[in-house]
Amino acid sequence: MTCAQLEPSRVGRLVLVDLAGSPDQRAAVPVVASVSRLGAVYPSAQAAIALIKQIGIVPEWDEYWDRYFTYELRDVDGGVTASSDRGAVLEDLGYGNAMYWPGPDAPVHALWTAITVPALVLRARREILPGFGFILPAAEAERFAAAVPSARVVEIDANHYTITTHDDSIAAIGAFLRTS
Repeated sequence: MTCAQLEPSRVGRLVLVDLAGSPDQRAAVPVVASVSRLGAVYPSAQAAIALIKQIGIVPEWDEYWDRYFTYELRDVDGGVTASSDRGAVLEDLGYGNAMYWPGPDAPVHALWTAITVPALVLRARREILPGFGFILPAAEAERFAAAVPSARVVEIDANHYTITTHDDSIAAIGAFLRTS
């Protein structure tokens, strides 16, 4: 959305995956838990993956997620650690906290007026974790669609983490990109 505001001529279409407005405040808890593992050293890949499974961010764990999280690990003295740079992720969280705070006056809403191109918003229909709310609540998705006439919202039966691998997400993005 920031790109659409700063350089609108460089954005021909926009796909937003489960982030377009103010999240539920309690949704930050599992995000912080997920980020807290970055930089920690685990004795083995199995131990690191066991912790991620315990957090519960992926409700239907399968071999894909084993491969994904194993790929993200690197060997260090004493075991393994995540390859993701903790500092970079914390910087992103800082930006997110500045732009996406809960409530109708969040700065992210000001970006909506810059979107003049076709936009697809995929919204996770499941809470990030049961009882912790949504990164993109239904009311925010509806507000976005009302504010951005070129937007279409598609709800996906997934949570914030699993939406990216859901077949319906892939189909919706493919169809959106094929339209003129």
